[in-house]
Amino acid sequence: MFVHSFRLICISMLAVALCASCRKAEKIVVNERRDLVVADQGNHSLLAVMPPEWRQVPSTEFRMLNYRFGESGEVFVGRSRGGLLPNINRWLGQFGKPAIESEEGLPKVAMLGQMGVLVSASGDFAGGMGRAARKDAGLAGIIVAIGEQLITVKMMGSASDVAAEQERLIKFCEGLRIEAGAQ
Repeated sequence: MFVHSFRLICISMLAVALCASCRKAEKIVVNERRDLVVADQGNHSLLAVMPPEWRQVPSTEFRMLNYRFGESGEVFVGRSRGGLLPNINRWLGQFGKPAIESEEGLPKVAMLGQMGVLVSASGDFAGGMGRAARKDAGLAGIIVAIGEQLITVKMMGSASDVAAEQERLIKFCEGLRIEAGAQ
């Protein structure tokens, strides 16, 4: 009797285990959508050699490459549109600097097989593009037109930190490459 009861219990437990694994799969419904961003796509095709003094941080929607240096400095590579001069004047305007009529007088830096324009400013940063206003800030940025888009490399931080890192930024930009076979 005991053996018979034990068998019944074992068979019942096995049947319960098997039935539990036979559940119908739940249906998953996607009800939200968003466009892929550069960080999702992983196809920005830029190759860079990061200076050892910088730290790489994750890319974001608007930053293909993203770095930090010093206490609070940042360097980021992005894509932009809207023309060279409007972007230069937007950067200068963030520091209360007057707009320029032409980029002709600005220093040039080789970047991605083109000659980019070096923009520098320091003073009180008014904020913008997700960053808070800041006293005694500095900017060094290089903008180059590649076809219909602009590639920007922008360094922000304290005025003294940016001034100390500007040559490293220029070397970084000169070393940027587009991956072979990329469009």
